[in-house]
Amino acid sequence: MKVLGISHDLKENFYCSIMLKQERHQLILKKLKLNKKVLSVDLSKELSVSEDTVRRDLKELEAKNLLYKVHGGALTIQDKILTYNERSVSDLDKKSVIAKKAVKLIHEGQVIIMSGSTTNLALAKIIPHNINATIFTYSLPIAIELTHHPLIEVIFIGGKLNKTAQVTMGIDVTNSISSIRADICFMGVGGIDTKRGMTEANWEVAHIKKSMILASDYVVALSISKRINQVKRYSVVSINQIDSIISDFEPTEPIFDDFKERGITIL
Repeated sequence: MKVLGISHDLKENFYCSIMLKQERHQLILKKLKLNKKVLSVDLSKELSVSEDTVRRDLKELEAKNLLYKVHGGALTIQDKILTYNERSVSDLDKKSVIAKKAVKLIHEGQVIIMSGSTTNLALAKIIPHNINATIFTYSLPIAIELTHHPLIEVIFIGGKLNKTAQVTMGIDVTNSISSIRADICFMGVGGIDTKRGMTEANWEVAHIKKSMILASDYVVALSISKRINQVKRYSVVSINQIDSIISDFEPTEPIFDDFKERGITIL
């Protein structure tokens, strides 16, 4: 029997294919939720389909904003590393609130080290022009922004440039940081909670930030509210190595109770 010129068997195979694709998608998302990443070669074997089919599945799921496709597989949306431009235009109101709180901690004659966060870029833009200080950073946009400040001595920590994040990375950066002694460190965070401490999605970034914290007398975590009690893949430092947290939330919010119990100042 034919329906609209298509044989019954062919039509049945078509609907079966649709069903199997939906099942594949469900399995991919389930594995992704469990492992935070999936590899195309592993999925190909497990699903008994070609790697081309897996790549098409991942492309369709990415189009629905259900995962982030990378070379050889996929990551969760939460682990997607945004470009600097993407990050610089997100949550601007929250970053402005944080920057206005953080700038009150900057004083004459300090040696400061800043991570490459876009929140730190917002902070760099509002440092008063009468402040004379030294600022170390491995962020190209922050270093350029600080060139407009009349009294700030800017020391750019060189290394291999990550074009997406617009920061330098690698052993040269960590070696340079290890020779610094900073009065205060302003640190953007990927995630922070009391059990895992400060965490990051990128291993190299986590390593650099750990070096910054070890080089500093006082560490300030700059965190938009959605990153409080979030945990990323790689550990930076334990929570007891953070002195203060500055957020767009008010310090009296219950979300900070556990942090306060551990002696952390909330601003």
